Amino acid sequence: MKTRFTLFAFLSVVSLLLASCNLPVATATATELPTLTITDTPPVHSGPAPTLPSPAIAHVPAGQAISIMKIHMLDPFSGWGIGGLSQAQDHVFRTQDSGVTWRDVTPPQPDPAAGEIAIAIGDFRDTSTAWVIYGTEMAPPPAYLYMWYTHDGGATWQYSSIDTSISSEFFNPWFIDFSDAMHGWLLVYLGAGMSHNYVALLGTTDGGLTWNTLVTPQDRNEIQSCSKTSLVFFDTQNGWLARECNGLYPAPHIMRTTDGGATWTRIEPPAPASAPNLFTDYACDMASPNPFSASSVILAMKCLSMADYSTQKNYIYSTTDGGATWTSFPLPADYSLGEGLYFFDPLNGFAFGSRVYKTTNGGQAWTFVQQVTWSGQFSFVNADQGWASVINDSNENALVETGDGGVHWDMLNPMLVP
Repeated sequence: MKTRFTLFAFLSVVSLLLASCNLPVATATATELPTLTITDTPPVHSGPAPTLPSPAIAHVPAGQAISIMKIHMLDPFSGWGIGGLSQAQDHVFRTQDSGVTWRDVTPPQPDPAAGEIAIAIGDFRDTSTAWVIYGTEMAPPPAYLYMWYTHDGGATWQYSSIDTSISSEFFNPWFIDFSDAMHGWLLVYLGAGMSHNYVALLGTTDGGLTWNTLVTPQDRNEIQSCSKTSLVFFDTQNGWLARECNGLYPAPHIMRTTDGGATWTRIEPPAPASAPNLFTDYACDMASPNPFSASSVILAMKCLSMADYSTQKNYIYSTTDGGATWTSFPLPADYSLGEGLYFFDPLNGFAFGSRVYKTTNGGQAWTFVQQVTWSGQFSFVNADQGWASVINDSNENALVETGDGGVHWDMLNPMLVP
């Protein structure tokens, strides 16, 4: 399963903001009129790109210790990382020795203005192919954002421009996902209000050279409500979007598209047979979709008690028919949903949190692996070998590696080489 890199810092701020207005209200609906000002005719997001302003973000000199804040490994030796100096997320790195040393392959993204912080998000298909875009949390947005793509492992980059004039409030990239070398999607945050979390969804069919608008708030599309937590496509037509609604809807759900993202359907799995009243007593949301075919997906359901907002129950849900029917199993009682689920195939996967568990039978049973004292973003290439970019209680970052499925973790000290 591919690891998605997202604009976590900004997403966390928005989630906290929305939490104050998204308390469980069973009568709330997603039909309220948007309050965001959107241009009457959404622009086509395509090149040719305007001339790049300068200077570009400077590469970090060799010999420096760096922070790898997001990691995506492709095999036991090769992978990509996003990070920088002192927990920055403005550089793109590559490793060919299992994360010990890294090369700076950051695209020539214009250096942010004084007081702004550039944050990169990316999708990394193989050792040669990657797409990267930058957000800055600024408002109003710049006239253009630049979508970078490489086919030679970051040795050279090309770019296209994305017109941001659809919104004058925000235009912050949240998720980028490619199902193959040509078809990709970009979800951008536009603003919030009235229990909504406004986004635009853009799509490309030529590898990122040109981008077209698929969804905007003008469409009254249901995906505009609630905070979005993940976006993943299995192929050119079929994808899943998870949201965190904090009880805004009476039942948890997952959004599904079968037409490449133009339209989305809300699918509501039933309550677990062992807890038929779960949705009455708990506010539940679906998370961490792991697709295995056009109609097969495994995901998590996290539930917080509406009595105290601290008691948590978590379940694993799976479907093989696009959500018409579901199978569910409880996750371990002492498991607190952290990074969610990470499955290699429909049977074998991990549940990541402060207590790590693994399954070999699709979630019917879970084996305790290890308790950790940090939160992390994980990347595994097989059931044994994995990496995690972690933050401990003192807000210190580290890059760690396991060779025994998470039982033991060794700290790496990533350094830059020429």
